[in-house]
Amino acid sequence: MATIQQLLAILPNSKRTAIHASEIATKLGLPTTRNQVETRELIREAIEAGHTIVSNTKVGYWLSSNKVEVKNYIRSLEKRANDISLRADELKNAWNLSNTTNQIP
Repeated sequence: MATIQQLLAILPNSKRTAIHASEIATKLGLPTTRNQVETRELIREAIEAGHTIVSNTKVGYWLSSNKVEVKNYIRSLEKRANDISLRADELKNAWNLSNTTNQIP
């Protein structure tokens, strides 16, 4: 299994040179299938360990020391979380409308 240190060694320090999860997976010898689950888990572990790794779907991942960049990424994550929560509520409401005797609380 790849380590956080190995991940940090290959991550660029700027958005201009960001790399996608598939490329990270290849460089670290991790599976490139299933949406690079192992790679994304390692990235989450690195963030939990205090490293400021940000991403953009178009360009990939990079290490950031730019406060504005990190704040923008946080806002993006919060918006995605809110959108997912709204979608879950809408799905629950749709189910409950169609299944009046078998409700999802």
